[in-house]
Amino acid sequence: MPAYSLTEVTVLDGEGAGKYAEIAQSSIAAHGGTFLVLAAEAAVVEGDWPPDTRVVIIEFPDMARLRTWYDSAEYAPARDIAATALDRRLVFLDGFTAPAPAPEALVRRFYGAMSSGDTDDAADYLADDWQDIPLPPGTPAGIDGFRGTVAFLRSAFADLRVEIEDVIVSGDRVAVRVLASGTHKGEILGIAPTGRTVAFRAFDFHRIANGKIESSWHLEDFFSLRLQLDAE
Repeated sequence: MPAYSLTEVTVLDGEGAGKYAEIAQSSIAAHGGTFLVLAAEAAVVEGDWPPDTRVVIIEFPDMARLRTWYDSAEYAPARDIAATALDRRLVFLDGFTAPAPAPEALVRRFYGAMSSGDTDDAADYLADDWQDIPLPPGTPAGIDGFRGTVAFLRSAFADLRVEIEDVIVSGDRVAVRVLASGTHKGEILGIAPTGRTVAFRAFDFHRIANGKIESSWHLEDFFSLRLQLDAE
């Protein structure tokens, strides 16, 4: 799990502080550290805070890497400079790894985007190389393909609504039965807009990996949809 170095610091010697920062930053990067907060002024909300005190927060992949950095030969010169150039209080903190989203929650966001048309956050629930199986003709693979598919469906059915009727989760697989409905306002299946309100079902099987949907196998009842659109 990630680990953090948190420092409260007041500069006593500006020149020395500059030398410290130069050495510290290169040594931190060499050990996998990343600055999250760099010498920021604190906005005091409650309690007392010493004047001119700034905050530095550094993230490391784990506590072992953090301690290795602090004890390293690369950081030693900076630590010596800090003893006279800075007045600081330094603590190490264990972070935590957020649990992966539940598989059902991921697929519900997938269908929610179809109903809302908002796919801006698709990368939060779809893997970068998400596989759409079968991939519709002319549709790019991955997240861009998903965004294009949603845009196409909503051009055909501007008031598209996708309702989940059943969800079954088994390990890394999620099976879903949905009912899609909307008013036919754009061409689909080679059929010009009819203005008819239609509803058709789809059956999808998603595979989850690393907290995101990695692939989706889908089957739409386009036969029923065509019958509704072709009906006299």
